[in-house]
Amino acid sequence: MGTRARPKPAYLAEKLLRIRTTLGLSQNEMIKRMGVSDFIAQNTVSEYELGKREPPLKILLEYARAANV
Repeated sequence: MGTRARPKPAYLAEKLLRIRTTLGLSQNEMIKRMGVSDFIAQNTVSEYELGKREPPLKILLEYARAANV
C-alpha cells in the first residue's frame, strides 16, 4: 500500500489573492480580518498566494468566512 500525494489545487493561489484584493486588504490586514495572527505571518500568506504552500483547512475556512462564501 503506497501513499500518493494529493493533487495540488489548480487555481487556489489565484483565488486566495483575488479574495484579499477584492476586499481591499493588505496581507497583514487579511490576517487580522481572519483572526489568525497567532497562527500565520505575512510571509505565509504570500506563500499561499504564490502557490508555494497550501493553506490548512482552518485557514481556508477563514478565507471563506472573510469572503462571505
